[in-house]
Amino acid sequence: MTKLFRTGLTGLAILLSGAAYAADLRKVALPPAPELPALYSWTGFYAGLQGGYAWGDSRVRIGSAGGAFAPVSFRVGEDSAFGGAHAGFNYQLGGIVVGIEGDVEALNSRSRFDGVGLSARVSQDWQGSARARLGLAFDRWMIYGTGGVAFTEYERRVFTPGGGFGERLTSARTGWNVGAGVNFAFTDNLILGAEYRYTDFGRNRFASSGAFPSLSGSQELSSHSARASVAYKF
Repeated sequence: MTKLFRTGLTGLAILLSGAAYAADLRKVALPPAPELPALYSWTGFYAGLQGGYAWGDSRVRIGSAGGAFAPVSFRVGEDSAFGGAHAGFNYQLGGIVVGIEGDVEALNSRSRFDGVGLSARVSQDWQGSARARLGLAFDRWMIYGTGGVAFTEYERRVFTPGGGFGERLTSARTGWNVGAGVNFAFTDNLILGAEYRYTDFGRNRFASSGAFPSLSGSQELSSHSARASVAYKF
């Protein structure tokens, strides 16, 4: 009986000492969990520069209803390097980024056609756009789609071979474009980008204002472009 009593006391002492040890462990201050770095925020205004290359071709048709000039049809190459500036605003909602952006670019697109009794030159010196953007952010990376309104002006010079007699036909055009791209926040303020875009100005009809009576024509206007950009986020 005495032995059993002693065994019980020993077990009770072990339990009490274990409970006290556990209480002491709870009193020990654990180190704080490390703070995770904050995700990058795309919200804000930005402005920057871009440059790239545009390519494509369109068909030009020229003729006169009275038969003074036989109808001709030729393709116009629109390959050209370009450069310009852009500005916009992004607003981030979780992983979704919505924004607007506008740009203007200078380019040097030149094409020429020489036919029997009639020659033509087609040039394009600038283009611009105003677009909406919808992106998906992965911290400092963002992929996005974009689309909106495009603007440009085409100049067509029609003249007799040798340049002795001619007329200048200028046409401002409004169209649409759509594309996709990727942005990378290299620093909190410096954003790098790459983008593909398709632009379509539809079919443009034009007519002589007097130098070539009854002369008229049409041109189908579309192009592809690839651009790289750098911007500063304010």
